[in-house]
Parts: sequence; C-alpha cells; structure tokens
Amino acid sequence: MRVFHQMLERFITLISGGLQGIVICVLMGLILVEVTTRYLLQTPLSVAEEYGGYMLVAITYIGLAYTWKHRTHVRVTFLIDKFPIRIRLGIRVITLCLALIFAGFMSVAAYQLIQESFLFGDRSGSWLRTPLAWPQMVLVIGSAMLFLQLCMEIVKAVQNFIQVKEET
Repeated sequence: MRVFHQMLERFITLISGGLQGIVICVLMGLILVEVTTRYLLQTPLSVAEEYGGYMLVAITYIGLAYTWKHRTHVRVTFLIDKFPIRIRLGIRVITLCLALIFAGFMSVAAYQLIQESFLFGDRSGSWLRTPLAWPQMVLVIGSAMLFLQLCMEIVKAVQNFIQVKEET
C-alpha cells in the first residue's frame, strides 16, 4: 500500500507540478511571440488569445492536486487552531471527505462535458474552429488528480487520527 501511495504521489507531482510548469513556459513563449509580432509586424498573432486562455485553464486545473498537496489553497484556520488536536484531526477528515465528494462531482461533470463536446462536435467560435473537447480534457485530468490526491490525504488524516487516539 505504501509503495502504491508513493508512486501515485510521484505521478501526481510529475503531472500536476511538472506539466503545469511546462504549460507556463509555453504560455510565456506564446505571449512573447504575440507581443513581438504585434509591435514589429503590426499584426497580432491571432492564436495567442484563444490558446492562451486554454493554457490558463490548464494551469489552474492541472495545478489543483499539486496545490492541495502542498497546502497552498486558501485556508481559514483561526477557529480550528483553538480546538484540541483530536477534534482538529476529526474535522480534517470530515472536510477532506466533503472535498472528495465535490471533486468527484466535478470530475463526473467534466467528463460529461467532454462527452457532449465530442457528441455534438463543439468547436471554438474563432477562425481556428478548435474542437473544444481537447482543451476541455484538462478539466477531467485536473479534477481526477485532485480526487486522487484527496484520497491520499484522507488516508493520511485517518492514520493521524488513529495514532493520536491511541496515544491518548
């Protein structure tokens, strides 16, 4: 179980952290090329706005699991910090379970969105006519990785709760 847990964490870190960094670099390059063509050639790069938007969504969704793993989501803990450790750990397990349910619904909804996009052949409104199902894939990937990360966090939180309970 521990080996599987470590492999899954490495995979999520690689995809959610590494891929996110690559997408940020590609986005910076795209913006650089767009600005250069706008000022030097007096013609903006028309793909930059559309694909830049897709990349911003990709950065956000792909980074969800990585951000959760490193506890950098916005959190309000001033009230929780006043409780005893057992109550804090119990609340953490409950909130993680609620977040897992939300991530599950988010993953299912994203998958259904992609299915509909493929079914109806949805395309972007720009002259590129990009099939929307492909950029929407990041919604499913990011939501699924967040779901997996939350599963691992729940396992850790339950183990911590049991350990603290045994110590008292």
